[in-house]
Amino acid sequence: MKKTILFTLALVFILGCGFPQETRRGVGNEGFLMILGDPDDAEVYVDGVLAGQAGQFEKNPLEMKSGPHKIELRKAGFVPESYEVYVGNQSRHTLKVTLKKSQ
Repeated sequence: MKKTILFTLALVFILGCGFPQETRRGVGNEGFLMILGDPDDAEVYVDGVLAGQAGQFEKNPLEMKSGPHKIELRKAGFVPESYEVYVGNQSRHTLKVTLKKSQ
C-alpha cells in the first residue's frame, strides 16, 4: 500500500513538471492596436522598430505595452505617415491610415 501511494505521488510529480505552462496573452498592462492600412503592404514601425505589414494587423491586432507609442507607416512611392498613440491597459484601438502617393 505504501509503495502504491509513493508511486502515485512520484508519477503525479513527474507528469506535473513535464508539461509546459500555458502562456496567457493580455493579462498584464498590455493593450491592442488594430491597423487598417492602405496599401495593406505598407511597413508598420512601432517606436522605430519594424513590426510587419499593415495588412497583418487587421485581424491580428498588435499587442503593446500600456503607454505612449509612435506608429509609422511607410511604403516606397508613398508619403509616410506617423501617429502618436496612447495604449491603455487592456484597451483596444483602431488606427485607419491611407497613404498618399508621392509626387
